[in-house]
Amino acid sequence: MAARGHDRAPGQSLKSEINITPLVDVMLVVLIIFIVVTPLLQQSAKVDLPAARHLEEASEDETQALTVTLQENGRVLIGRDPVVRTDLAGLLRLRRREDPSLSFQIKADRGVAYGEIKELLRAGRAAGFRGAALLAEEAEATAEPLLETAPSPPASAPASAAGPTPEPASQLATEPTP
Repeated sequence: MAARGHDRAPGQSLKSEINITPLVDVMLVVLIIFIVVTPLLQQSAKVDLPAARHLEEASEDETQALTVTLQENGRVLIGRDPVVRTDLAGLLRLRRREDPSLSFQIKADRGVAYGEIKELLRAGRAAGFRGAALLAEEAEATAEPLLETAPSPPASAPASAAGPTPEPASQLATEPTP
């Protein structure tokens, strides 16, 4: 009895070619995955920015601006790196010493309390930044007013029952307080 190996005719040799079709299929799938995932990784932290009008263009170049992001859940990031709040002031001072020409930008979610933004402003000022840019999204022309006034009293109500007349919103936003 002869050892039974591959069934082939006498004089035929084995083909030692690699079938690259499965390799190409796998590589195309990996390429598609990278194409889809890479933009998701490059996006900054999810923040629902407040709306404003008449915005100036903010620098997205990390060599020109130091952006501190404050998410609604309280998470703080410098650039894309998460930071512990207790280390924030020291890291800001370090970055300011490394590059004194950096501008300071705050990207805070609209759900964040104003007091937390003030803390970031204080930390930036303590680190040596002279001011900060508060990042916002451009408001649409059809959007609701950004600053609302108190509702006016009904015409039939006496003036004393309605209380003092509120100032118009434009005066509230532009006039300095004495």
